[in-house]
Amino acid sequence: MQVSRGRDEKIATLIGDVVLSREEPDQAGLLQRMKGVLARANQLIPTVQPLTMTFGDEFQGAYSDLGLALEATLLLRLLLGQRPELRFGLGWGEISTMDPEQALLGQSGPAWWGARAAIERVKDLEGRHRWPRAMRTWVGEEEKEFAPLNAFLICRDQVLHRMDAKDRGIALGLFLGKRQEELVSELGINQATISKRQKDRGASALFRAHELLRGFLP
Repeated sequence: MQVSRGRDEKIATLIGDVVLSREEPDQAGLLQRMKGVLARANQLIPTVQPLTMTFGDEFQGAYSDLGLALEATLLLRLLLGQRPELRFGLGWGEISTMDPEQALLGQSGPAWWGARAAIERVKDLEGRHRWPRAMRTWVGEEEKEFAPLNAFLICRDQVLHRMDAKDRGIALGLFLGKRQEELVSELGINQATISKRQKDRGASALFRAHELLRGFLP
């Protein structure tokens, strides 16, 4: 559900796209899959404006704070699985509604400019020398303003990049509040293995890091 907010009230905006989407053989299937993943994420994380497909392989949404937006970027990747990869740019600021009937497509303002600059920035950095190829998320237009947060995201995305399908399934289970017993049948591994993987291969680290960020970010 879209929530009405004042023009001067700051929000967290999210612009995402599918990495190398043109290489996917089933374009119609990819679109339907993305719509399902966005709908699920909208159910799980409260939005100011729900995640919606816009043009081609791009989607957008908005949140009341950056912590929720960041959690959405992780949850979307966990829901989608290892392929295809998603890329994100996040902004923080005001929005200007130019055409309320057009929803996301009729808006502008610093929040959206920041998100657009951020996704272009991560596209550039992920291919540069001495920058990790695993980078998929960036925040803001100004480097210094969100430097600590972007440092966190560089490490977060690298951890996620090194996780296999089962590790991602365990991480998703943590965020969904599932018990390990439930994951045994879903993932086809025993509870002892789930517990060890959860602690050693990044799932617990991702969950606790985002838990600490909740309520701390603007």
